[in-house]
Amino acid sequence: MDHYHFRIVNPNGLKSRAYVSFYLDGTRMREYNGNNLMLPIHPNRAKTEKEKSRLLKRLLLELKKAVREENYPVISGTPLTRSKRTPTEEVEFHQTAKLLENAIERKRNSALSYDYQKNLDAVYRYFTNFLQKSELEDDIRKLKFSRIQEFLDGFNSSGTNYMNRRLELGALFSMIEKQTGIAFNPVRRTLSMKRKAKLHKIYEKEQLKRLFSFLGQNHPDLQLCCLICYGCFLRPHQEIRNLRAGDVVKDCTEIHLSGDRNKSGRIRIVPIPEYVRQVLMNRLDGLTSEQNIFSGKNIAYNRAYFHTQWQRLKKTMINLNLLLPMQTLYSFRHSAAANVYRKTRDIDIVRKLMGHSDMMVTLKYLRSLGEHTDDSLREFMPDL
Repeated sequence: MDHYHFRIVNPNGLKSRAYVSFYLDGTRMREYNGNNLMLPIHPNRAKTEKEKSRLLKRLLLELKKAVREENYPVISGTPLTRSKRTPTEEVEFHQTAKLLENAIERKRNSALSYDYQKNLDAVYRYFTNFLQKSELEDDIRKLKFSRIQEFLDGFNSSGTNYMNRRLELGALFSMIEKQTGIAFNPVRRTLSMKRKAKLHKIYEKEQLKRLFSFLGQNHPDLQLCCLICYGCFLRPHQEIRNLRAGDVVKDCTEIHLSGDRNKSGRIRIVPIPEYVRQVLMNRLDGLTSEQNIFSGKNIAYNRAYFHTQWQRLKKTMINLNLLLPMQTLYSFRHSAAANVYRKTRDIDIVRKLMGHSDMMVTLKYLRSLGEHTDDSLREFMPDL
């Protein structure tokens, strides 16, 4: 076992995280706990240095046993069996290509958003094209950690791009773990990168009026889409594009969407402001409840419809100083969130209007708009 170079690293006692270091297939490994051994060993949770030292020694011993028995990470759903496998003992074969294929199929049959599913399909395609034929045909447990890192390094053009691909690939390996019981997700050990916060540019009030006027004259469908996106907080490419006349109720004062018609998966009811109602009433005239408010038929336009129409007009709108290059259809929703927060200073109101289930999502949203920072809390500090 000497060639694995097992050692305990614990430089500052209880003040720092300790781990067991060793080399496997030429790659340096670090284990901070017994998770990959399916054992409840957590040295860094110890209350005393003596306890921490004892747990580290136990972790070292268990890791040596697992590596010697070719059972690292643990490949069984039960705790480690310490009897060494005999040469004739059969071990179930888990082909990499087949497991990845099963994982993406399971994801495709799950209730995932269109964009997330598209990204999962893409990372599956990129990863299977990246792997060599021998790696795809071999057992997934022989896939080297260094190869996973090499694949992800190809997406390090930005922290956001890298971390998104890391998250998506990790989701596929997590699905493989659930389907097979193999405790093997090398993505967890890959390097992380810090995402750089991106400030979304919102539309200001006078800019909105000029934009809506221009769109009304040049593309009524886009005008109505943008009005609903801003006034009702709905998302353009899925929720708005698929709106039927029957979704607009109570004399055109509310929009009702069932759980399968919006991203949150819950029933959603949103009020319709008067400036949206005036335009929407004309559009509903003569439509049956099942007809789409944009196509006028029982089927909606394709998913790229609004994006394509926006791109065709974008250059003209920029030349007329109606919008900035980075402003998009989603900027109407961003602008609505900023508008409400400026008026109310109440994050919960913004959360409910946007249909977020988690307050933290709304908080991150507002921060990305530059509307909620630590400085914004200064006015609420106690005085004496």
